Amino acid sequence: MSNVENVCPQVLRGVAREIRKLVANPPAGIKVLVRDDDLTDVVALIDGPAETPYAGGVFRVRLSLGREFPTAPPRAFFLTRIFHPNVSAAGQATNWLSEFG
Repeated sequence: MSNVENVCPQVLRGVAREIRKLVANPPAGIKVLVRDDDLTDVVALIDGPAETPYAGGVFRVRLSLGREFPTAPPRAFFLTRIFHPNVSAAGQATNWLSEFG
């Protein structure tokens, strides 16, 4: 479900700018996939970190910006099944932002 029409146009311009930066220069081990028709729905392919049980794996994660963005963080869902204490059985990541900041 697209939230493009629910997100402020100024916010969308900022999101588009940041996504272009991510696509052009992604963090190591991450590839960002963006739909041209919906900037509020981003998929990332994340390589499993070396020397962990996830090494050698590639994990698909969907980041979804809700109508509350930017006052509320995007929601993250693992599309690839993964066993992790911060990921529900349905794939919803919890506390994922705390690992990055």
